[in-house]
Amino acid sequence: MNITYQTFRHTENLSQQRNLFRSAFPENVNTSSESEDHYFWKFQSFPAEPPSYEFGASADNELIGYYAAIPYSYLINGQLTTCGMVCDVMTHPKMQGKGVFTGIGRHATNELQKNGVDFTAGYPIRPEVIPGHLKVGWKTVFNLPMYIKLLRSNAVLRSKKIGFAAPLVNAGLFSYNLVFSLLNSKNREYQFEILTRNEFLDLKEYETFFDKWKSQQQNVLLKTKEFLAWRTGAPQTEYKFVVIRKNRDIAGIAITRFVELKEIPSIAILDLMILNEDKNGLSALYNALVDIADRYNAEAIITMMSKRWAQNYKLKRMGFLKSPFDFSLIIKKLDPSMDDAALFDEAKWHLMWIDSDDL
Repeated sequence: MNITYQTFRHTENLSQQRNLFRSAFPENVNTSSESEDHYFWKFQSFPAEPPSYEFGASADNELIGYYAAIPYSYLINGQLTTCGMVCDVMTHPKMQGKGVFTGIGRHATNELQKNGVDFTAGYPIRPEVIPGHLKVGWKTVFNLPMYIKLLRSNAVLRSKKIGFAAPLVNAGLFSYNLVFSLLNSKNREYQFEILTRNEFLDLKEYETFFDKWKSQQQNVLLKTKEFLAWRTGAPQTEYKFVVIRKNRDIAGIAITRFVELKEIPSIAILDLMILNEDKNGLSALYNALVDIADRYNAEAIITMMSKRWAQNYKLKRMGFLKSPFDFSLIIKKLDPSMDDAALFDEAKWHLMWIDSDDL
């Protein structure tokens, strides 16, 4: 079988790409992610030129593989770089094990290098896909565990056919979370407000806050308003923005979304930024998260970050537990002049779900 690799053109092959998506990711069938609207948001509306890089693998005029990267901007040790955030890598199930994944990965990263992309990054949660990346020069940098704060147990126990025990377990969880609430009583210097996406995008002080926050980081995604408008603009999604203030100035920001994770109704924290001098405002932030969870009748609060930042953001003190699920940060350096010490050092990175395309 002759397999060819080429630039993917949605004007010619979008229907094939959507069919391949449904075959490769059956868990997304009948969700907004399978729609053409979602494709156009993700790959054709990103605020850059080009808005994405897309590659296809074909055999007998059939699309059997797809590989995409979105050009995120990062400061790496103070240097502006372009990262190809790799996503929606897929091979048709009937072609798995035939070298398509490796072949399209090698072709795509070579083309990205020719187009001036400095490095690529990905966040796989399925360990079986990592060897295919490693074969074409990627490196596993560090793990990004998921952390969970369980508020109620109804969905968890129902899935295990012991829902009858929920009232008793919930009473224990209430006491457990009450202890952490008392340990983290709200600092009266800090107040929180919960904003819609449009309200946040109208917030004039964000740029001043972000400039100050990013100056305290080393490797950081440039979360401009244009980027955040795109990132939180997927069809059929709704985000809530938590803004922490001290003396009217912004001290911290979190971006959240209601999701069902493993059938547990949850509030996911996609991003969390707080100034170094305002860590005492974390208690106000977590109070806001519980408030949002109550609004959506969520049973858990979840997030994903490195162990270093979990400690920095005092997740354990706030009642979060490390879950059994880990994402991995994998990177392939395309610009040979980039400093390995800057790119592959976990301590230099601030990463959360916002850096990926997940949620």
